[in-house]
Amino acid sequence: MKKITITIVALMTLTAVSAQNNQNAQNVQSAKTLQQSDTLQFMNDYRQFTAFVMAQPSLTKPLADSLMARQDTLVLQYRTIKPQLTDHQVEEYNMLKGRYTRKMLAYRGDRLGEGLEATGDSIAKATGRVGSAIGGFFKGLFKK
Repeated sequence: MKKITITIVALMTLTAVSAQNNQNAQNVQSAKTLQQSDTLQFMNDYRQFTAFVMAQPSLTKPLADSLMARQDTLVLQYRTIKPQLTDHQVEEYNMLKGRYTRKMLAYRGDRLGEGLEATGDSIAKATGRVGSAIGGFFKGLFKK
């Protein structure tokens, strides 16, 4: 009787340990699946964001500001999720980031060019005005 009781207790303990190991394996698999879905969701979000940016024929200041804010949010997400990304996903992220950067540089270059053009026009007007003032002064000084 004693041997049967010990055998039953051992069998129940072995069953409980086996069930615990199966549960742990399922939890690990579930965590891996969750991580994969997080990385896939992030990559899909970033692809959609980049496609939207590239589809814009031109950017306005309010749109550019909102895109920069969204990019900042995505960069923060990238920093937390980067260890889970595959090499291919990291490469794709950086390619997409390069496209975004190219579009934003074009926008900033256009704005800088417009600013320089406006500044050049202001200088030309001021120079013309000063030239007229000096010319008028000399005409008044030397002519009767």
